[in-house]
Amino acid sequence: MRTFVHRSALVCGTAVLAVGAALLTGAPTANAAAAETNCNYIDDAARPTVNPGSTGNAVSQVQCLVNFYSGYPNWLEEDGSYGARTLAGVHWVQICNETVGGPDGIVGPSTWSRLYAPKDACAISAL
Repeated sequence: MRTFVHRSALVCGTAVLAVGAALLTGAPTANAAAAETNCNYIDDAARPTVNPGSTGNAVSQVQCLVNFYSGYPNWLEEDGSYGARTLAGVHWVQICNETVGGPDGIVGPSTWSRLYAPKDACAISAL
């Protein structure tokens, strides 16, 4: 019993340190993008499929999330038009995060998920 208590304390202490480090370093958390006031073109729960050639607020949301969370080195104009520059940013997110479907340019469930919560190595704070 004593060993279990010590292990539990160690696990809990490690988790507290990890969360504290993320907060201090500004590393994005799983809900970081959801709390981001800069990316509010659509409701965070609304994640429609977005393709090259698409236009509208969902595209602006993709562009914003690429800018603020992905670590993509080129700033995207948040103009709501899915053109070549947005495609390059989406490809970067898909390749870096190894999304389902690979770098196809389609922003579906896997890509939306990684736009809101990129892998640590793909997040803007990792660069």
